[in-house]
Amino acid sequence: MNAAPPGHALRILTVDDNRETALSLKDAVEDFGDTAFVCFKGNEALELAASIRPDVILLDLSMPDIDGVDVARILRADVRLAGVKIIAVTAYGDAETAAAGFDLHLTKPVRFDVLSDMLDLLRLAPKS
Repeated sequence: MNAAPPGHALRILTVDDNRETALSLKDAVEDFGDTAFVCFKGNEALELAASIRPDVILLDLSMPDIDGVDVARILRADVRLAGVKIIAVTAYGDAETAAAGFDLHLTKPVRFDVLSDMLDLLRLAPKS
């Protein structure tokens, strides 16, 4: 796993109701040299995203309060978050994630080398 190039660290919000998964993703993101934030509920994700305005959100689809698909749709409707990239993190397939506005899809269990490659690609993408 490569560290973020200097000056190119991303602000990444990890959202998963499984605390172990959320915290392991947070740790991996920090190991990559990025700034990580974490929360465990969909409603918390909406509030935190509006507050911190992350570059990337790693978003679980299956959460008890509000599922990730609905969270993504609400985030996409918020003009303050127009440039955020949303990566679905789920054990499910990706058919529903594209329709909800997810940019990328990671299947659980997450391979950190794949996550690192995805984040490297997002570092290269022009900011919206």
